[in-house]
Amino acid sequence: MENVGLVLEGGGMRGAYTAGVLDFFHDIKLPFSTVVGASAGAGNGSSFVAKQRGRNYQVIVDYGDHPEYISFKRLIRSKELFGMDFIFNTLPKKLVPFDFTTFSLNPIEFVVAATDVHTGQPVYYDFFETQEDLLQVIRASSSLPLLAPITEYKGKHLMDGGIADPIPLTPSIQAGNKKHIVVLTRNKGYIKKPMKFIWYINRKLKDYPHFVEALKKRHIKYNETMKQLEEMEANNQAIIIRPIKPLDVSRIENNKDKLQELYTQGYNDAQKLKSQLLEFVKPTSRISVK
Repeated sequence: MENVGLVLEGGGMRGAYTAGVLDFFHDIKLPFSTVVGASAGAGNGSSFVAKQRGRNYQVIVDYGDHPEYISFKRLIRSKELFGMDFIFNTLPKKLVPFDFTTFSLNPIEFVVAATDVHTGQPVYYDFFETQEDLLQVIRASSSLPLLAPITEYKGKHLMDGGIADPIPLTPSIQAGNKKHIVVLTRNKGYIKKPMKFIWYINRKLKDYPHFVEALKKRHIKYNETMKQLEEMEANNQAIIIRPIKPLDVSRIENNKDKLQELYTQGYNDAQKLKSQLLEFVKPTSRISVK
């Protein structure tokens, strides 16, 4: 088999789509040398590397409507929409235990992208000595501006990995992979637009000007990466899996029926590409270049 990287976009609760795709990958035993994720993509990716089929479904769909998962009351009270302690402590340690032993023994390189709030630059983590390290980094990568507090990890202050590197393709390329399978949570033709209410963000995050600048340029980085990916797909260097239909699910969706439907959509979309995926990971003598 050829070294193939798996790149996972974030998207909050839209990650139910990715959960379906990854369970299909598990079912056909699709091989990867590297898995890279940002935000919800990192959470999904960690369960995939731990070989816990169905765990992402439990975390996102089964518990998505839990009162501790998403709370507007908590957002008003403590500026935290998602229950970060619930998601990164109660769920992986008690309700849906994470298998850190299997994760650690898996030879797949796992990379989490986060954003340094002081520099506005991406930071990539690929070594996790303990489960606490892993959960803290994924928590940092999933901390959305204005909806979650800044997370500190080993002297750095971090937030949403999807800000500085919304589709974290770079670590997969730097790992030496010549082919990449990329799972997105937006349908084909989606073009990211500039952030709204930037004046409000400027005011609330005035102590982190480089981070604010990264937020302002996020749509540019996203759209440039999409153009790069589509060129790579045309050259048989990438397969992009994304919702065939526009999503009826938001980043903060907690309707269990909608999340279930999105999971099924992800599984089915990947299943339709089964032959192409299996052919893609076979060794090739050369890759065409324009």
